[in-house]
Amino acid sequence: MKKWIRSGLVWGGILYVITMIVFPLIDHENFDFEKLLLGLPLWALVGVVIGYLFEKKKKHTQKKRKPAQG
Repeated sequence: MKKWIRSGLVWGGILYVITMIVFPLIDHENFDFEKLLLGLPLWALVGVVIGYLFEKKKKHTQKKRKPAQG
């Protein structure tokens, strides 16, 4: 598995736990099993997008910092 995908899934997992579990606990809301299941693919996708964008920014920054040869 590529590193950016793995890091993106970690980000997605963190965001899933925060938005689907922590915030409802703070607001004293009831857990909806259907909502928890629907959140898994959503946050996995969001995490992969975040990982891709971080990787793209890292490559752009490295390319920008590379001195011109000539």
